[in-house]
Amino acid sequence: MRLALLTLTVAVSLSFPVMALTALPQTGLPPRDRPQGEPARGTASIRGQVFAADTGTPLRRAMVRVNSQSPGGRSAVAQTDAEGRFDVAELPAGRYVISVSRSGYVMTTAGARTPGQPGTPIQLSDGQRLDKVNIAMIRGGAITGRIVDEFGEPISDVRVSAERMITMSGTRRLVNTSSGDMTDDLGQFRLHGLPPGEYYVSASQREMMSFMAPNTASASTSIEGHAPTYYPGVTDTASARRVAVRAGQEVPNASFALVPARLGRISGRVLNSRSEPYANGILMVTRDDETNGFSSTQGTPVRPDGSFQTAPLPPGRYMLMLRPMGGMPQPDTEVARADVRVDGADVSDLLLVAGPGGIIRGRVLTDDGTVPEFAPRQVRVMTTPGTPGRQMMGMPPATVNDDWTFELSGLIDAVRLRSVVESAEWTLHSVISGGRDVIDEGIDMAPGRVLEDVDIVLTRKITELSGVVTNDRGQPVTDAWVVIFSANPDLWGFGTRHVRVVRPDTNGKYTTRVVAGDDLRVLAVSGIAESGELTDPEFLTRATAALPRTTIAEGERKTLDVRVAEKP
Repeated sequence: MRLALLTLTVAVSLSFPVMALTALPQTGLPPRDRPQGEPARGTASIRGQVFAADTGTPLRRAMVRVNSQSPGGRSAVAQTDAEGRFDVAELPAGRYVISVSRSGYVMTTAGARTPGQPGTPIQLSDGQRLDKVNIAMIRGGAITGRIVDEFGEPISDVRVSAERMITMSGTRRLVNTSSGDMTDDLGQFRLHGLPPGEYYVSASQREMMSFMAPNTASASTSIEGHAPTYYPGVTDTASARRVAVRAGQEVPNASFALVPARLGRISGRVLNSRSEPYANGILMVTRDDETNGFSSTQGTPVRPDGSFQTAPLPPGRYMLMLRPMGGMPQPDTEVARADVRVDGADVSDLLLVAGPGGIIRGRVLTDDGTVPEFAPRQVRVMTTPGTPGRQMMGMPPATVNDDWTFELSGLIDAVRLRSVVESAEWTLHSVISGGRDVIDEGIDMAPGRVLEDVDIVLTRKITELSGVVTNDRGQPVTDAWVVIFSANPDLWGFGTRHVRVVRPDTNGKYTTRVVAGDDLRVLAVSGIAESGELTDPEFLTRATAALPRTTIAEGERKTLDVRVAEKP
């Protein structure tokens, strides 16, 4: 792979001096809301046709989605007619991505080199009529086979999936890329709608909810069963054989036997903070195996006396997370969490004591003390996982109160704080706790912890990098990736804001918000099938040594054109 060369830099500095943080006034704020209801309709339109890539046949009844990438933009959905044509009108000026789906074909994004990857954004101006947007769809492939036990007998109700190894947040992980299938009474399965590529075929027996009372459980400390298994009959990806699928191809006979294993159950009691049985709860039991990619969840109900017992589980690490039955956690919900390893025998007498979830209280500020032109409720404060590979209890984002304060409750693990602002003029600047910026750190929120005085700081200082991607002849390039990243490898980890990967639009122009820095690298590459390759630490290390240093200040909108070379 050859890396890009930087060619032209024209910097337009909009830097501002650093100012002290000032709290927004807590009373008397004007009700400044953006217009409610449907986004304003515009005067631009997109016309095109959808057809089969292999035959050129127009595809009727394909669903075309035109998704706005501009704040406040309008997205639209259309269906192709008998000639495969579509027409989407009344679009406001802005940037759009077009995706198409149809039964029997792989979902396609206009301009994407391979299915499942981001396409080429389309920039529309007021009144523009963009014609001849032709989109070729690839027929989905399929993998068929049969699942049997160690004696060659077919097994029904086995979940079979097709998974691909991709790079996520700098680590290689298996990701399920199909809707999967359940084996029938003959053990047969068919995985369909697969994009071209190589797949790991995995199979695991369906985990059923267990309603068995503890005093009726078998005295045996283990149960004979089967471990999650990969084709051709192994339990780890290092020994697994990948199945190659071409467009429209059906690969038969991907059959294998599940690997026998001793299963174990987890049982115990759940008490509330008053040492009473926890009533009306459910334990979400998640198998967490980053190496092999298996991650499945079952719900185990907590009985009225606080007891519980899971279904038989294959060997592995499990996370138990308590949540209320039938709903989202509320501010007064008591929570509990435990990490348990099952090694072929029952884990008994586990005691979980629930208590109030962690609470984060704080306020929304601006870095210059001005009052934004939008209402507080147009800001939402949310949490994302603070550590890789961890599941989170689904928590709704916090709505900001009229006095610009917020509260997040029911927290149970490490989190990172983020905000969504319904304004193109403002963005998240920092998250201040204990006098320091923790925006790039996981905050450990164990149940019962209360963290006060957390400041979500917004700024108008939009730091942005844009430019045109060209080839050696100076012509705009659309089929490329632009990567902007810090040269500091300590900033490449999980959940990083310091590695950005974007696609140029139909004019070869890229635009993205970035984190300011004095030692950034910018490159453009083509011939990449998967954007995750560009966040691999090994790739970034090689690129850092080959590229010149770039500096961008906070609030600066900088133009940086990039020359790209084709992958050899």
